[in-house]
Order: sequence, then structure tokens, then C-alpha cells
Amino acid sequence: VTLSKFSELSDCELATMKCIWDAAEPISAQEIMEQLKIVYGLEYKDTTVYTFIKKLKEKGFVDSYRKGVTYYLAKRSEEDYRTQQLRRTEDFWFKGSSSRLLSALVKTKKVTPEERRELRRVIDDLDN
Repeated sequence: VTLSKFSELSDCELATMKCIWDAAEPISAQEIMEQLKIVYGLEYKDTTVYTFIKKLKEKGFVDSYRKGVTYYLAKRSEEDYRTQQLRRTEDFWFKGSSSRLLSALVKTKKVTPEERRELRRVIDDLDN
């Protein structure tokens, strides 16, 4: 199991990065602060958000450009990060077993009949 601190994001960095990923276009720090407040109920001083962004840039997640204001955009995709985190979770907590991971996921919440059908469809599609 590889435990690289540079691949890990703190909860605050992750919420900040999620705002960047969710934006349809490059986003300003002010817009990030607004989204953190609206979507996650997190209110930070601008200096704190700039610190999160600086760390995200250092970790290779974010790039920026200046056009009057500084805009931030993702260098690394949300899907790439999510896949890495799921693999890491599978390896660390479930000894590499996808079935044990899936079993744990479906046991943690009530799975609707529609979700069960979707899970079966996904599993069946693995054979194709």
C-alpha cells in the first residue's frame, strides 16, 4: 500500500478542489469561497482559502492564470483522484478485494431496488 502524502488532500483541500472540479470553467478564489459557503457550509477567510489553493498547486492538482483576476483550474481530474482513492481504500481496508469493498459499501446504507438493478448491470457488463 502506497501512502503518499502528496496524493492525499486534507478535508479542506478536498472541499476546495471539489469546488474547482464542479465549476464549468476556471474559477476565481472569490467564487471558490462562495461555493464553499453555499455547498458545504464552510466559511473561511480569504487568506485561508489562498493557503488551500497554494497547497493544491504544490501538490499538482491546480493551475492558475491571471486575467484581471486569478483563475484556477484543475490539472488533475476528479475521476483520476477518485479512482486512486478507491484503489487505495480497497488495498488498505479490504486487502485488494473488490467484492469486500462493494459488500461494505452496500451494507452501510439502504440500497434501493433501482440501485440493486444498476449494480447487477455494472457487474454483468464486466463480462463483456
